[in-house]
Amino acid sequence: MPKTHKYNSTVFILPPWAQIYTTDDERKQTWEEAFYTFEIMKKTYFDNGYNVIEVPIGAVELRVDFILKHI
Repeated sequence: MPKTHKYNSTVFILPPWAQIYTTDDERKQTWEEAFYTFEIMKKTYFDNGYNVIEVPIGAVELRVDFILKHI
């Protein structure tokens, strides 16, 4: 993505969470595929100059607080 089209230089990325991961009709990726996709997305953002912030695994309220503290 060209730098001239960036909306914001910081992105939040949420890692796959093994304890709650499951497949269904919409989520067809295996755990391995999901983890690989996450790693590639994280690298792609970083390689394109984004500040990548990984949101820690945990309760929704904790994740929201983490994001709010970083925006």
